[in-house]
Amino acid sequence: MLLVQHLSFSGMPIYHYIAENPEEGCPRCRKGFDLRRPVDRPALTHCPLCKKPVRKVIQPVNTPRVTKPMSVSDAKSAGFTVLERRSDGAYEKL
Repeated sequence: MLLVQHLSFSGMPIYHYIAENPEEGCPRCRKGFDLRRPVDRPALTHCPLCKKPVRKVIQPVNTPRVTKPMSVSDAKSAGFTVLERRSDGAYEKL
């Protein structure tokens, strides 16, 4: 299962919102806040606390980068089970 930081899969994504005009917003929306909402609900247009306009921020997706192939020892130290296919089609644990 793929988890993103502190999230557990609940079927609802987390959206990040920030004040459209930071000088007018409350401390919460000036800094930005995260909100878990169902996909089928429209985006927020106003801060739930101060009722000032907010906009949804598109955040980058965190994906791991692999710069080199993982060695057998690296894979084992990361907790993976390493298998090697033999000529008869069976796999053997290394």
